Amino acid sequence: MQPEESGSMKVGLIGFARSGKTTVFNAITGARAEVGAYGSRDANIAVIKVPDARVDALAEIYKPKKKTYAEIEFVDIAPAEGSDQDRALDSAALTLLKNADALAHVVRAFKNDNVMHPRDTVNPVRDVQSLEEELQLIDLIVLEKRVERLEKEHRKDQEYELMVRCKAHLESGKPLRTLDFSAQDALLLRSYSLLSQKPMMLLCNSGDDGLGDADPGGLSEIASALGLDLISFCGALEMEVNGLPEEERAAFREELGMGEESRTRFIQFAYSMLGLISFLTAGEPEVRAWTIRKGDHAVDAAGVIHSDIKRGFIRAETVAYADFMEAGSMAKAKEKGKVRLEGKDYIVQDGDMMLFRFNV
Repeated sequence: MQPEESGSMKVGLIGFARSGKTTVFNAITGARAEVGAYGSRDANIAVIKVPDARVDALAEIYKPKKKTYAEIEFVDIAPAEGSDQDRALDSAALTLLKNADALAHVVRAFKNDNVMHPRDTVNPVRDVQSLEEELQLIDLIVLEKRVERLEKEHRKDQEYELMVRCKAHLESGKPLRTLDFSAQDALLLRSYSLLSQKPMMLLCNSGDDGLGDADPGGLSEIASALGLDLISFCGALEMEVNGLPEEERAAFREELGMGEESRTRFIQFAYSMLGLISFLTAGEPEVRAWTIRKGDHAVDAAGVIHSDIKRGFIRAETVAYADFMEAGSMAKAKEKGKVRLEGKDYIVQDGDMMLFRFNV
């Protein structure tokens, strides 16, 4: 049985022209996309493997033929240019963003006389507010059209009430991510791909002078008001360090006081923002991390591996990663009573090692 193509989570990098978005993209993914390619360039896309020390440790024990990490796909969206420089998104960008699971707004907080800001001055708070208003306006247009259509059809059902509620929230100047939805309402909204509803983080792209400053762009207040996570790092320096031989990077980072590697920090933020966790499968053929949402049940985890396993689910042999490592092997973990038989409704925990029993 071949595993399903589980599809990596997709994060869209957005921002105004010359915010250093492609530099940040290169720093996070290790790609070598052309920096400063404005105008009509295509989106840059890269899939990166999520570092996971648990996968490495299990591979040392099982000596598998294959070691597979979870993945995240990053899409560097080209900004609007020319006469549209007061906007961050054009029609091509909107098409790509519909499929994004989350957004990261790269906000310029660095000054560089050789890289002029298209909006005259570097003002991180203004840029955050402007892009937020742009996202909300795009969503408002979608909702207004839908409400108008439903009214013409004389429908005053659950969908209509939801559309009206969302429209009123946007008209009050608040993004949809700050509005609580029931599971049923969230399902109804999914097909609309509303941008201000998507999880989003602010990525403050500072200069060298921002190293060691938790908030070099002064964005903490507006981030809190808009329900956004905030992460800061120097994209240009991070890209430079990633260009060094791997064995030299740690010492260079320590010397400059750069802290944890940008890729690791960003992925941790992305996982937290998206509410993601990983469960593990291990054996001689393969050691693998699988991505699911926090709160997913065992039967959902089975379906990530293969639809047949979900359909024929019987039970899941489960042991916490820490318990397995303490025992040293699955046999010893069973002897210590650390391996449990869980049913369909078991809520999977981050780092659970699972073996699914099924019959189809």
